[in-house]
Amino acid sequence: MNILSIAGIAVIAAAIAVLLRQYKQEYAMMLGLAAGVLILVMILSKVQPAFNEINKLMSGANVNIQYVSILIKSLGVCFVAQLASDACRDAGESAIASKVELAGKFSVLLIALPLFGQVADLVLKLMAG
Repeated sequence: MNILSIAGIAVIAAAIAVLLRQYKQEYAMMLGLAAGVLILVMILSKVQPAFNEINKLMSGANVNIQYVSILIKSLGVCFVAQLASDACRDAGESAIASKVELAGKFSVLLIALPLFGQVADLVLKLMAG
């Protein structure tokens, strides 16, 4: 991941968005959204080695692959919710942005629900025996 490329795209998109905002606010918002998606794609294209390392660490520690899956899905939900929330805030819709963040939090909770069930079972077994 080249941080200079990402920073350059961000600065150029922000400068163009400031200029566009004077004439067509909706174009400035779309430019910000497109730049955010482009940066996210650039990041995700380089994240495979990190996932491989996490997978290697988890398998070396004999951790269930389900836990890694929950972690990766939760990270994905967080990234998408943050991107959508930021786009809504840029458009001046902070109430909608808050709802997107809330939906992201509940989505992470639903993804992790099987993990909570396993923890509760473990606690019950420890208390019983």
